[in-house]
Amino acid sequence: MIRVESVTIKEFRGIRELTLEFGGKSFAICGPNGTGKSGVVDALEFVLTGTVSRLTGEGRKEISLLQHGPHVDKRNDPDRACVSARVTIPSLQKTVTIERTIKHPGIIRVTPDDPLTRLVLQLVAGYPEVVLSRRELIRYVLSTPGKRAEEVQALLHLDQIEQVRSTLLKIANACGRQLELLKSASQSAAENLRKALEISEIRKEQVLEAANARRRILDLSELPDLDATTSLRDGITTSAAAQVPRIPKTQAAADLKAFEELSQELSGYAENTTVAEVISELTAVASDPAFASGLIREGFYQAGLGLADAAACPLCDTEWDIDALKSLLLTKLQHLKELTRKRKTIEDKLRPILTTLRKLDSTIVSLVAHGGKAKPPLEMAATASHGKSCKDYIARLTELLPLTNALSALAAAPNVPRTVAEEVSTLTKVVAAIPEPTKQDAARDWLTVAQERLDFWREAKRRQKIAEDQASLTRRISDIYTSTSDGVLSGMYLAVQERLRDLYRFINRNDEEKFEARLVPSLGKLGFDVDFYGRGYFPPGAYHSEGHQDAMGLCLYLALMRHLRGAAFTFAILDDVLMSVDAGHRREICALLKREYPDTQFIMTTHDPVWMRHMKTEGLIAGKASVQFRNWDVDNGPARCDTTDVWSEIEGYLRNSDVRSAAALLRNFLEYESSEICHRLRAPVAFRGDAQYQLGELLPAAVGRLGKLYGMAKSAAQNWGHDDMFKKAEELDARFKDLVRLSNVEQWQINPAIHYNEWANFVPNDFCPVIAAFRDLLHGFTCSDCAGYLRVSPERDTPESLRCDCGKINFNLVSKKSR
Repeated sequence: MIRVESVTIKEFRGIRELTLEFGGKSFAICGPNGTGKSGVVDALEFVLTGTVSRLTGEGRKEISLLQHGPHVDKRNDPDRACVSARVTIPSLQKTVTIERTIKHPGIIRVTPDDPLTRLVLQLVAGYPEVVLSRRELIRYVLSTPGKRAEEVQALLHLDQIEQVRSTLLKIANACGRQLELLKSASQSAAENLRKALEISEIRKEQVLEAANARRRILDLSELPDLDATTSLRDGITTSAAAQVPRIPKTQAAADLKAFEELSQELSGYAENTTVAEVISELTAVASDPAFASGLIREGFYQAGLGLADAAACPLCDTEWDIDALKSLLLTKLQHLKELTRKRKTIEDKLRPILTTLRKLDSTIVSLVAHGGKAKPPLEMAATASHGKSCKDYIARLTELLPLTNALSALAAAPNVPRTVAEEVSTLTKVVAAIPEPTKQDAARDWLTVAQERLDFWREAKRRQKIAEDQASLTRRISDIYTSTSDGVLSGMYLAVQERLRDLYRFINRNDEEKFEARLVPSLGKLGFDVDFYGRGYFPPGAYHSEGHQDAMGLCLYLALMRHLRGAAFTFAILDDVLMSVDAGHRREICALLKREYPDTQFIMTTHDPVWMRHMKTEGLIAGKASVQFRNWDVDNGPARCDTTDVWSEIEGYLRNSDVRSAAALLRNFLEYESSEICHRLRAPVAFRGDAQYQLGELLPAAVGRLGKLYGMAKSAAQNWGHDDMFKKAEELDARFKDLVRLSNVEQWQINPAIHYNEWANFVPNDFCPVIAAFRDLLHGFTCSDCAGYLRVSPERDTPESLRCDCGKINFNLVSKKSR
């Protein structure tokens, strides 16, 4: 989609001002920890996306881009913190400059600007995963299945799939809960209707028989049938109905009587020791922590048994033989047999209490309605509140857990609050004062109340039916969406899994050439298991080393990005992602990136110079496509090891007469450059296990090696009769020897006065010639055209040529007699 040509960073994070030239090619940034590498990564991410992932996410609540994006000395001037970059857009065949400031991160300035360029840059900003650090990388490997699904789907921009699945499941569950509430309301309405009709159960025949008996008293025609629109009051005149008292005395009296009987029934449970027995048993088991946890496990196993309908555990998605899984759950339930028995005993004793509470709750609803019809209306707030308490008692005693809640409900349930008794007593007096109805009035009252409760029951049943349809539909939609999305994701993950396998096999072809991996999506999760030497499939963290896990994470990332972006995967930042991978496998990773992703520009950071050298050796980055940070300070930001920067800094020290600092910097710089030269020339240096080589070991070895290579080049040219190449090699060799003599490198062993350990004792005028001599000496290792250090080819085996990157210098080292 894009390639970055260069980036300029000003007053951003730990960087004061820095420009890096990438040239649209892969590039490496090397340096010890704390030298500013991550600042460059953050700057690139910021200018491309408008955000810095390092400043967001979990554990970053007190950190913000606005406050902590600018350099610490410019935190109150966020407009000064800016990043600009020149980027090439291959699809548009154009290069543009983009710029953002911390003050307005959402605003990107583009030069030249046009709608198509804006569209491409908008797409780039939508892919913050161009930056991969080890923190993100390892999340793909070691996350839980649920979290991994979120991470991978976010990377693939499929996170909406999980959001939709989760939303649909929530809707289905909410509809299920609503259905249970409406079922309870329907049952309560049915009980009220049954009491009003004075029948044993609500069946068409019984309802018609009871209604027609009253209609005959009123000389009304009998109802032949009962359907959804039938009115039990059909034929009763409005004027007659208007004369009916607002409170139907007969029905109200019956409800009052029912309230008294049910209240006494609850008190009777307390008196006849039923409640005491249950309280005693609950108290006994409450003291046993295993009982409560056992009840939870029992419910969990029962739920699992009901959900075990696929070849995987419904909780963790681990593959199982379904019959074996069900057998295991049944075995676990069998182990809880005694606990189940105790629970069933308690539930059996609670059943009549719960039945009475449900009837009482239904009766209280009727009493509150009667009170509202009085003239003036009666205040029944305490009674209504007692009805809510009954519902709460029912819920607690049904659930049983926590046991303390069940105990408190059982102790309170038999008691009728004094305020409730007073309100019911007042209602009783009001009802008693109503004149006794005639036979016809009683029939009319009966039909009126019966119709009201029939309408209420019909509405409750209608709502229940709607809820049942909604619950069924939403559950079906949720199941279909889950199975369909899992099917689509399975196909996609299969392609990614095969790509991951091939990439990982390439990196580890010496020992895991038969490696396999499995990505298994299910119910919003993504299982990730890998083969371990043919011994079975396990999570990556089970047996594979940390280095192998890192390699898996990188391969998974690359496979996902290839699937997601295809040919548009042209830019990625790998921020210190493979430090736990050993040197041999890093070389293979370099080869992999070069072979499989030749059109992708990788910006890579590392604190290991050997890792950067592998990148160069394998051709992943060009000879100059890197920068080395040697240190950092808060006032100046990163200090580079490149030639221009170092010589300028050394000269600055000398202008301040600080020879000691200039000498230390020159020595460190020469050590770094000498190490690179020795590597490129394959110079023999005495091996050290700690790899801590000093300048006195490196530079003389580099000098001696280049002199020997020039000798080999001259010998080979003479041998083949290439007089022009012999002359050219002789000229370069003579020039190089002059530079060596001026630097006195060859005399370090016999003249301590010019040894680098003595440099700090020089005065500025004495040290200036030393600086000039070593600057010229380093130039002697380079090509005058491309300024790159000479190198021996091939990297291993017999040296065949000495050449530069541009090809101007290319000496054959193999004589005819050697072939």
